[in-house]
This record gives sequence, C-alpha cells and structure tokens, in this order.
Amino acid sequence: MESVRLNAWQFHLLTQIYVIGTAFILLPGPIIASAKQYGWIVVIWATLYGLVLAFGYLYLAKLYPGKTLVEIALQAFGKWAGGLVSLLYIVFFIQIASWVTHNLGDFMHINLMPLTPISVFHIMILLVSAYAVSKGIESIALVNELLVPYLYSAFWVPIVIMLREWKWRYFHVAYPFQLSDVVFQTRYVLAFPFMETVAFLMLIPFVQRKVKIAFITGIAVAGAMLTACVFISIGVLGVYRGQQLVYPIFSMFREMRFTGFIEHLEAILAVNIVLVVCIKLCILFYCAVLGVCQLFKIEKRNSVIYPMVWVISAYSMLFMNNVENLDWIKKYLFEYYFLFAVALPVLFIVAAKWRNNGRRMKKDGSA
Repeated sequence: MESVRLNAWQFHLLTQIYVIGTAFILLPGPIIASAKQYGWIVVIWATLYGLVLAFGYLYLAKLYPGKTLVEIALQAFGKWAGGLVSLLYIVFFIQIASWVTHNLGDFMHINLMPLTPISVFHIMILLVSAYAVSKGIESIALVNELLVPYLYSAFWVPIVIMLREWKWRYFHVAYPFQLSDVVFQTRYVLAFPFMETVAFLMLIPFVQRKVKIAFITGIAVAGAMLTACVFISIGVLGVYRGQQLVYPIFSMFREMRFTGFIEHLEAILAVNIVLVVCIKLCILFYCAVLGVCQLFKIEKRNSVIYPMVWVISAYSMLFMNNVENLDWIKKYLFEYYFLFAVALPVLFIVAAKWRNNGRRMKKDGSA
C-alpha cells in the first residue's frame, strides 16, 4: 500500500464533494417527478440510509485494519475467490467512473458546446483526471481543499439571492402521495449517490485519525446540501416545471439576473459542475488504479493510469443520453448497487467474525 496520509479535514471534504458529485445536477428533476413537493423528504431518508451504510463500512474497516477494499476481499475469501471479487470491484469503480464521465460530457455537449463531439469532452476530462491520479490521492485532496471555498461560495451566494423568487404556494399543490409507492419509486436515491461511498473503503486506510467523524459528517453535510438543492428547486421553479427539466439547478442559474447587466450566471455553475465532477472522477479513477496495482502487484502506477483512460473512455461511449440513463437508474440501479454496497460487505464482516471465532476456539483448545 502507498505510504500516503490524509488528514481528517481532507477526507471530510473529499467525502462531501464525492457524494454531491453529479447528484446535485441530475437528481432534483427525477426526485420532484416521483415525490412532487415532498421530494426533499426523500433525500433526508436517503441520507439517513447513507449514514447507516457509512457506519457499516467503518465497522468493516475496523475488522480489517489498514486494509483497502481489494485487500479485504483477498483476506476474506482467499487468493482466487477474493481475487475475483476484487476484480468485480475494480470493474465497478471503472463503470461508475464511466457513468460520471458520460454525464459530464453529456452536460457539456447539451448546454455548452453542442457542435463538439462528446468523445472530445471524455478524452479531455479523463486526461486531466489521469494526470491528477498520477500525482496521488494527497494531491487530489489538496486541490479539493483549495477549491472547496470557491465552489461553495460561487454556488450558494447566487442560490441565496435567488430565494427572492421563492413561492410557498408550490408546496401546497394537491398531488396524491402514497408513501409506499414513493419509497419504491425513489429507491434509486439510496443507491446514487450514497451506495457509491463503498469506494471510500479504498481510502480509509490512508486517513491518519478521526476517520469516523470525517466520514460521517462528510456524508451528512453532503446530504443536507442535496436536500437544500431539491427544496429550493421546488420553491423557485415549482413542481410542474421542476419535474420537466433535466437540469433544474442549471435552469435556475440560466434564468437568474443579479441586476440589469449581470446575466448568464449559468457559466459560473458550469465551471462548478466541471470541477466537482472532475474531483469525483479522480477519486473513482484513483480507486480503480489502486485496486489494479494491489491485485496484480504492479508497482508503477503510471503503467496502469494511461491505458485506463482509454478503457473508461470507451466504456462511457456505451451509455445512452442522460434521459435514458435516468430511466435505467430508476428501475435497476438499487438492485445492481446492492451487491457491491451491502451484500459483499456483509459477507466480509461474516468472514472476519468466523475467522476470529475460529482463532478464539483454537486458543481455548490449546489452553
């Protein structure tokens, strides 16, 4: 394992940005469409679910101290079965990175440069991420720490000013609300983005101390921000309009004006989106590369990084546009993520408990 160290504050900020990632731009529309004016409540219970998962991941990391997710799989299941599970996790990280790449490329292609081929955005984003990964997770964390003040101020200051367009009547529209139906229809929010935090099991061994507080508060703060994004989207755009838009937050910035001469604030948000999504992509890219290096005992990280650019780029081209992707996400994402985020970690915990009980019985027998 690399001899790198992250402090608790850096890990906390990485967790925040990773969870917010593409979720704050993609999720408000589908959530409003499914839960109407109660959409913000959906994000609250999804955040609580994410916190439960976080406690589970921290407990798993405690059972395998100093081990990354790939090393945990090898220790829990042995060389061959553990190697297969590790490979599945590496493919899982590559797949999420490909989704993130495609989502960002699709956003830039639709809203910023529609005449530019989407593959150009993919290669450009991935080459920047590859360079960041070659410098290591410490460099990614430092850049993230530097960017966070700008990202939050450039996003939340315009949002607060936008509240002058707020209308409480949007929350009083009489839409039918069936709790069981809403929970089933919005189960994808549990998966995206909260089940994706399983990737942080690759980074937890690098955190020096206070990893529990950093991880838990990072998810909680990010969940609160996502809740605020949905709540404000409803209050400013309304339920009917909010559910029709692919990017409600971006549309709010596009229509907002500070004064008669300050317009097109969506350019600021576009920069924010590119930076936030690139940081999330760097984290996933790094986890995939680190997993490959640990599984196949590769010492030179750069020999894996740049071939990975073409793998992720090609994989991202297999996905359809964001609207069709969101339809697939609503139907199948929770079930797909459940294997990697819940089922396998539970098996790791069971394997650790079984091994510890076996050692305890041997000690008692020898005594």
